[in-house]
Amino acid sequence: MNDLLNKQIAAILYSGYPIDSYKKINELGININQAIRQTQNALWAVIAGDFELTNVNRGEGAYYDFLIKQAQNDLIQNTAINKLNVYYYNHKLKDKFDINRQDLIRATLKSNEDQENTKNGSITVKNENATFNGYKILDATQSGDAFIYTPTKDFENFFNNDQYGNYDVAKIKDLTSDETKIFAAELHKYVIDQNINNVINIDGNVKTTVDLGYYLVLETTEASQGAAVVSTAMLTPVPKKENDNWQYDVILVPKDSSPTLEKKIVIDNQKTDTSTANIGDIIKYEVNATIPTYEPNAQNIVYKFNDTMSKGLTYDEESGFIITSGDKTFIKGQDYTITQTKSENGETNIEVSFKYESIKAYSTLPITLKYQAILNENAIVNPEITDGNTNKVTLTYTNNPDLESNYKVLEDKVTTYTWGFGVKKVDSENISIDLAGAAFSVRDKNGNVIGKYTYDSTGNVVLLKGKGVTDKNGRVIFTGLKEGDYFIKEEKAPKGYSLLKEPVKVTITAQKDDNGEYTGQATISVTNGNEAGSIINNITMNDGNVLFNVQIKNYAGISLPGTGGIGTDGFIKIGLVLLGVVIILGAGYVVLDKRKRI
Repeated sequence: MNDLLNKQIAAILYSGYPIDSYKKINELGININQAIRQTQNALWAVIAGDFELTNVNRGEGAYYDFLIKQAQNDLIQNTAINKLNVYYYNHKLKDKFDINRQDLIRATLKSNEDQENTKNGSITVKNENATFNGYKILDATQSGDAFIYTPTKDFENFFNNDQYGNYDVAKIKDLTSDETKIFAAELHKYVIDQNINNVINIDGNVKTTVDLGYYLVLETTEASQGAAVVSTAMLTPVPKKENDNWQYDVILVPKDSSPTLEKKIVIDNQKTDTSTANIGDIIKYEVNATIPTYEPNAQNIVYKFNDTMSKGLTYDEESGFIITSGDKTFIKGQDYTITQTKSENGETNIEVSFKYESIKAYSTLPITLKYQAILNENAIVNPEITDGNTNKVTLTYTNNPDLESNYKVLEDKVTTYTWGFGVKKVDSENISIDLAGAAFSVRDKNGNVIGKYTYDSTGNVVLLKGKGVTDKNGRVIFTGLKEGDYFIKEEKAPKGYSLLKEPVKVTITAQKDDNGEYTGQATISVTNGNEAGSIINNITMNDGNVLFNVQIKNYAGISLPGTGGIGTDGFIKIGLVLLGVVIILGAGYVVLDKRKRI
């Protein structure tokens, strides 16, 4: 029997506070730490033999002034439920206090290990990249198979306080899910207002031992990498009842809110990170993001987008922003504000700042911003210099409302590429002679005039008011062209020369990566209705331009004299007309003809 007692610890369940003296236990040589412990509303006193506890002091808080003598014949092991039921009974005590035997003591015991575990519990928060503070809100005192909760000293002024929601401890269990969130937020506010520093430090993914009670758990830091907003306040009892069993090791999974940001270019309802465009084309943008979740009473929440359009993009103010979430369309001035500025380098900066009260109800849905820009004459055509015409967006949002100016920033960007080439017409017999005065247009496959552009002295694209014409060196330049087929048509020949009979076909083929996105590089092939000559010059660099020569033989433009004409000596001088130098704008280009790739 004694072996069983030593292993399973027979005990007296004493409803009250610790007894002030364990003299008799000490006399028997029983370890005090093993002999006595208080858990919730119960005192367990180890009995190793037939003895009496002495010197019980009612004035020190004991509810019952009685001694209990062990009756070994009342020790019963119930193997069916694998527990040890111990009954203690004393006829004198029964007569003195008129206490029913079953009401006096009924103890269900577990192993020594289980007994040790029930002295306290633990909290583990599943987030290895964060730290947390635990605040004991309520003390837990066991009463039968339940617990009675009373406010701790730090939080006794929180309850029944109109300033913090006038909560009653007895009614906490009746709160709905949404009401519990507000309750937790009010507790959080109380912690801040009262500067409560009696905390338990809890590292993420670490089992932290705590006394039994009801806890508020607040995230104090979050990972330096990642987008997560600090989790909202968490509440948990220790132990926690799950499936009719008390779980003393509580695991919390914080509901971190990690906003997302994605920007795309929209082309024919398809979304992409890169595009090609002609100068003057409209580029449609779409931004999708999520809204963080904060505590209901969080203040001064920042949630704003900053869009930066490079110099080659012009914001389309007329169309503006269309901002939606689900079926909701947000209203400018009421739900958000827009501020537009221009930087010294020509970039356009647009800030869209939201009122959190207007959007917090949509935290479970994405928020979508739609707007557009126009590719202008300042478009970049050399990807090795500036990586195309970029449009960058950032999302700035409050990370921890408890800390001033504590923000996170997400970023995404899209890029539009455009290309160009130049044409130089020279004498067929002497290619060193430039023939100024030639005029060219660039048309698409449908015959529509795309544009006529040139470069100024600083290398910037300049929109020509009329058709593109050659300069004094006989060169005309067309830029701001997207991927596709183009036809160079000579609109006007230099004096003494005839027009090219057939347009020259130039094909710009943009290169893509494995994900189908444009890289900024392109190949250009040149053909026409006549026999296309080979590239006769190596590619050279000149002010950011790539030069190559394509010799095109053109005999069809010879004019014969009529009666009374000038004769053979008076033929118009055309000979062989060369489409001499085609200038490919941008260092990232490869030039192709039918036979050779450089």
